[in-house]
Amino acid sequence: GIRAMAESPPSSSAAAAAAAAAPSSSMSSSSFTPPYTRLSLLYSALLLSSSLLMLVLPGVRSYIGLVPAKVLPYATTIITTAYCDASVVSAILSGALICSLARMVEPVMGTVEIAKTIAIANVGGAIVTWLWLVFTFAVTQRTDLLYSNVTGAHAAIAALFVALKQVNAKAVGAVPSTIAPYVPYMPAALLLLTALVSSVATNLLPTGLPSNALGGTIAAWVYLRYFRQPPAPTEALGAPGASPYQPIPGDASEEFAVASCVPPAFQAALTPFDRFTDRIFGGGSYASGAAGSLAAGMPSAAPLPGNDSEDARRRRERGARALEERLAQAAAAKQSAAASAV
Repeated sequence: GIRAMAESPPSSSAAAAAAAAAPSSSMSSSSFTPPYTRLSLLYSALLLSSSLLMLVLPGVRSYIGLVPAKVLPYATTIITTAYCDASVVSAILSGALICSLARMVEPVMGTVEIAKTIAIANVGGAIVTWLWLVFTFAVTQRTDLLYSNVTGAHAAIAALFVALKQVNAKAVGAVPSTIAPYVPYMPAALLLLTALVSSVATNLLPTGLPSNALGGTIAAWVYLRYFRQPPAPTEALGAPGASPYQPIPGDASEEFAVASCVPPAFQAALTPFDRFTDRIFGGGSYASGAAGSLAAGMPSAAPLPGNDSEDARRRRERGARALEERLAQAAAAKQSAAASAV
């Protein structure tokens, strides 16, 4: 009996240690996140496999790449051109960039929204490239432009930069702090870079690279600005006595305007473009749409309080500080609990 009593405490302490180790292992496994998303890996695999296929069977390129003179009989190339790349090096570099951008954007926006944004941008980029090459042929009479074969994921990369700009303004901490100050200007910098490099190295880069990136940027921005559906409303919204107004599609914040893609000194030149697109697409937004719904039937309506950009910036800063404080408190509580358990 004495021996049994002496042996029981070690067994109970061992069980307690095992029980304490189990949650930690489960927490480590649950908190593990893959370095890259499945969607980006799938896209990268498509680019690389298509480039290898075109090395083995060069004739395939005529059926999946965009050739302006053959778009009408082969209309499917409007879709397939963005998912293939004639260069293995370009496919690897594009895949690595897509994986890096999607890693920051997809956890915030979701896989479905990112896939939808990329698909819309790819089609928009292909259409703009086709129209631009046909227009250039009509001006210069260069037949080689009509039969140039355009491939590559330039529109998808441009779309991810646009989505990164939106995520950087909406989700605090989603983008590393080292690059966050430069994210608002990245879409415009990408377009400028492609235009400059293409003009210098015309023989090394695809003919439709600048127009493809431009079309992808415009298509992605228009979709996210005016047509992207907001998250589903909570149950309280549909409860009796709740407000009947639903969230308006899109993002009308000043941080996502075209003018915000350039430094403040040049924003005034792009402000008319934002007003022009608002007239064309109906100004689909949370702020203006909600204000319009509330003011329907009224002779005049004052602007809603708190819509000033400075107020919005201060609210975001307060929210960021509050989030940091809560995270610090949670980390301190976890450390104290671990210390007490030891």
